[in-house]
Amino acid sequence: MSLNSYMSLNISNSTSNPLPFKITKALIKESLEELFSIECEGFFESLEQDLFSLNTLTNASSHPSTPTTFNFHPNVLIDQEAILSIHNPYENNTLNFDNNEVKNYKGIITYIKYLGINHESALNINDSTSNTKQIQYKHFFSFKLQSVLIRLSLNKANRIYTHTNIIEVIKQTLGFYQDILHKEIDYSNIHFNYEEQELISQYNESDLDFITRLSHNNGIFFYEDENTIYFCDVYKNVKNKEIEYNPNINNILNQACISSIYKEQSLRTNSFTHSSINANTPLNLLSLHSSKVPYEQELNNKACYNEHFYESEYSFTKSIDLKTKPSLKEKRALVLNESLLAKS
Repeated sequence: MSLNSYMSLNISNSTSNPLPFKITKALIKESLEELFSIECEGFFESLEQDLFSLNTLTNASSHPSTPTTFNFHPNVLIDQEAILSIHNPYENNTLNFDNNEVKNYKGIITYIKYLGINHESALNINDSTSNTKQIQYKHFFSFKLQSVLIRLSLNKANRIYTHTNIIEVIKQTLGFYQDILHKEIDYSNIHFNYEEQELISQYNESDLDFITRLSHNNGIFFYEDENTIYFCDVYKNVKNKEIEYNPNINNILNQACISSIYKEQSLRTNSFTHSSINANTPLNLLSLHSSKVPYEQELNNKACYNEHFYESEYSFTKSIDLKTKPSLKEKRALVLNESLLAKS
């Protein structure tokens, strides 16, 4: 790989070796609240002008005389495994908290579009330093690479689990997909004990929505790396890292920095419901801001509320599955309102 091209995308192909694409642009979205999603654009270099009529290529590196079939039809590439590799061309200049030279995102292709062709024939023919005259074409594509867990969102199911806990339910649900996830599931970071429940039901929910609801409503989060999906209920503190602010978009020194900070706001409804269940500690959501009645803050910290999201009026899941101090929910809402977005 050349130093000028530090991002690559390899897509699995059942009829040949992985298809290598050089990536020119990638928009990566990842958080603990949703699956990672990457929108990228790139190109494939070929000697053929009509890529979709390309039948055979010679794999000169391993078997010089063995023809290899490359199929670029979108119907073949969709839902295939792919790895986006980001190579850091500058030593010690990275925003990551690890020291890996290459950052890999492994998922599946959920969208693909052929953008067209770029001719470079004139440059190759007029290149006096080249001993071999070649006419080379760049075929441009746009892709969407998402977590393999997105496959769990393509169905809706109705299931009832009795006399079990949420961890076992999550394991059973993921067990339905063990042949197509192609990643190890790691539960070693689950440290709390979860009570057995008489009834846990899934009504007209996709399996992804179901395990997300069970996890988030019980303080469990999940994330993934190249080969493993992790479920955790304990936050592991990581080493802090300072990132300087540098508004110069040219960044001649190739410095790891924040280039811009901006603020956005949108209209949204309350994302939770609450109710006081203890007459001795009545609920007052204004207590965090109230200085007139100081004892209310202490009472509010002891109060609990019940939370649940209902799919519809026909939901069979009308059971209490979360008890949380309302002050924590209010603090989270305040944090979201005061959050800033940064570009690096």
